[in-house]
Amino acid sequence: MRAFNKHVLAMVFGFLPMMVMAHPGHDQMHVGFWEGLIHPFTGLDHLVMAIGFGVLLWTVAKQWRVLGILGLSLSLVVGFVLGANQIVPANMTEYGIVASLIVLAVSLWSKSYRVLPLAAALMASFHGMAHGVELAPQGHVVGLVLGMISGMAILYALGLGLGELINRYVPYGRKIMAGLAAIVAVIGLT
Repeated sequence: MRAFNKHVLAMVFGFLPMMVMAHPGHDQMHVGFWEGLIHPFTGLDHLVMAIGFGVLLWTVAKQWRVLGILGLSLSLVVGFVLGANQIVPANMTEYGIVASLIVLAVSLWSKSYRVLPLAAALMASFHGMAHGVELAPQGHVVGLVLGMISGMAILYALGLGLGELINRYVPYGRKIMAGLAAIVAVIGLT
């Protein structure tokens, strides 16, 4: 049975998307701040990652909330630089995005507040890498990155607000958010 599971897992990884096209809209030019600002709102991967990260950090200590936005921003910038310079192979970024959503789902589901939020922030760098690979050759990189970080910060802040609402009014809200992150990760596998 174990050998069968390994073969199934190998098949799943073999069918993961090889192109870094996380969501629609990559066929258009992204050349400045406004395109970068709008871009995170157009993809389910960005929406779930940033909002889920905000929900996750709402449940941990207050100092993590401020550090969370700094960590998310820094991870995106580092990832963008790595992707733009093609330090990491382009097809690996898609694996990283799926892994980041899985880590986020586990973080939301579990009660571990120490390591997993940090891991989720580090995994956000794969979102930056994907866009570094895709969008850096199009020009106006600084405006694009600043816009994208601003858009992700807005989504993160929405996640903090959603975390407050979930904490107060939704009995199994964190588990629901974890389920949503897991569903998006599974969709990413197809």
